Amino acid sequence: VLVGTTDTPVTVCESEPRPFESEIDFILEHAQHYFEKPPERSDVLSVFAGLRPLVGKGRGKTASLSRDHSITVSKSGLLTVAGGKWTTYRKMAEDTVNQALTVAGLPKMPCETEDLRLHGWHQNSADLFGNLQDYGSDALSVKQVIDETEQGDRLLHPSLPYRAGEVVWAVRHEMARTVADVLSRRLRALILDARASIEAAPEVAALICAELNQEQDWIDRQLLDFNALALRYLPPSE
Repeated sequence: VLVGTTDTPVTVCESEPRPFESEIDFILEHAQHYFEKPPERSDVLSVFAGLRPLVGKGRGKTASLSRDHSITVSKSGLLTVAGGKWTTYRKMAEDTVNQALTVAGLPKMPCETEDLRLHGWHQNSADLFGNLQDYGSDALSVKQVIDETEQGDRLLHPSLPYRAGEVVWAVRHEMARTVADVLSRRLRALILDARASIEAAPEVAALICAELNQEQDWIDRQLLDFNALALRYLPPSE
């Protein structure tokens, strides 16, 4: 279960921010009203936080600031788009390009992305693909790579739903080049279970290494880098 969220102002911007102890306590306190067994610190498998690029003036509460994006044009013609959120990235791009056409005096053109299907879109129900349904229309190709990979159907870790062949797929078809690429940004294992991700990292590194024809020193560096990242996702009690 994924639970959250909080909205806390910070004074320092970090590439990998950590939630405050008070935020974890707050979420656990309120989550207990919705479960038969109140969640405790020992139940937490991973913690993470992010920074939101809000646009506003003054020092009011961040929770009251709009999540909309804003486009400004400087005297030199430079366009700046600020604010917004992941779920509106396409509209942000459309508005920015349209504004750029106006500033540059170029003819307006219809947007081609408004009805563009995302990669992986499937015309029928994706749940037909079972545990590979997240891949959508790529599911059958992923299954082929899993079948072709030695022990490709083996789970990377008993606490994670991902298989060895999915690592190979990520390298061959999703431009994954590091352990963090795979466990954090392709399979999302790090936000599900930080400890399990750390334990799965050596096998993931070996699989990537074989695909990229790297050496043992590459694996060693990868594990150092990933473990340093993953430690920030472990519950503070660890």
